[in-house]
Amino acid sequence: MRFYWIRSTSRACFIAAVVTRVNTGGMALDKAFEYTLSLERQAKNTHLISNREIKSLKRDIEAVMRRIEETRRAVPAPAG
Repeated sequence: MRFYWIRSTSRACFIAAVVTRVNTGGMALDKAFEYTLSLERQAKNTHLISNREIKSLKRDIEAVMRRIEETRRAVPAPAG
């Protein structure tokens, strides 16, 4: 089954995929973004994503990454 870019749903999935690659795979943010965008076997019609949308996606991904980092710092370490 191929991934088709549909703005209303694909945005959240794409952001989650990039953030997951960065956090669990240890990829750099830009590398994870490009890798996720270029999955030709799984992705179709990614050429329909405008440059404005790509910039917006990058901003949103960075915001999610900051929120995750803030949450990590806010949660106290377990005593033990």
